[in-house]
Amino acid sequence: MRKKLLPLVLMTLVMAGAAAGCSSSGSSDTAAEETETKAAEAAEAEEAEVEADSEDSDNTIVVACSNTAEPYSFVEDGEHKGFEVDMWNEIAERTGYEVTMETMGFSSIFGSLDSGRVDVAGNFFGKSAERLEKYDTSISYGEDGVGVAVLTDNTEINSLDDLKGKTVAVAEGSQGQAVGEGAAEELGFSITVFGDGTSGVQDLSLGRCDAWMDSRITLSFDSNKAGVDVKILDEALSSSEVGYFFRKNDEESAKKLEAVNAALEDMLEDGTVKEIAEKWMHLDVTKGLNR
Repeated sequence: MRKKLLPLVLMTLVMAGAAAGCSSSGSSDTAAEETETKAAEAAEAEEAEVEADSEDSDNTIVVACSNTAEPYSFVEDGEHKGFEVDMWNEIAERTGYEVTMETMGFSSIFGSLDSGRVDVAGNFFGKSAERLEKYDTSISYGEDGVGVAVLTDNTEINSLDDLKGKTVAVAEGSQGQAVGEGAAEELGFSITVFGDGTSGVQDLSLGRCDAWMDSRITLSFDSNKAGVDVKILDEALSSSEVGYFFRKNDEESAKKLEAVNAALEDMLEDGTVKEIAEKWMHLDVTKGLNR
């Protein structure tokens, strides 16, 4: 009996071994194919993610602005508010770009633009010669200059020439102080400088000075906020147009700048900028623009 079973057992073992060998080879090939497929799928997913990020970047404008510069751009009770917020909401709607506004300390804004962290420096910045040399800029969307305010019932001061012999208040370190000190001798007025804890509108309302000199927007905004009626003389001592600043020699920035300029043109033409300015600054900042 055993002699008859032995060949059968041997044959069974051989066949089993062969089958095992076939099974092992098939599993190895399948595993390799699955690994290759997963690698290809991972590569495709990574490429799609890179393309999506690129597309998101192409469709997004990131704007750097201040978190404390009322009425331009400031954070109050956790909410970002101001003239620039309304401006960029309108620009986003007209261009189709998704606009993200990053608030930060004033001194960090242009550094963030230089590093590529943001696309635009936007905080009602004047077009100084230094900035124009370093950056591409949008068309001017507003204008600000150093002006003079007096109380509404003041009938003696109606022009800059009427400041002769008068006392003019300026804020320490302000644009008004710099311009005022240069004009004081020529126009014959004396300067009183106020610092922290006081304001030009306060000095004016209390009779500590005859006139108050500062940015025309500051004169308008601060007096309105304080509830003091003032008149701002038509003549300005200086004037500066403002715009948005983009990186130079950057193809993507140039594309975004072109779209922003087209939106600004329309907003100036239909009075939208004027409306937003009067809401926040109580002043038409487009009035003195050379368009």
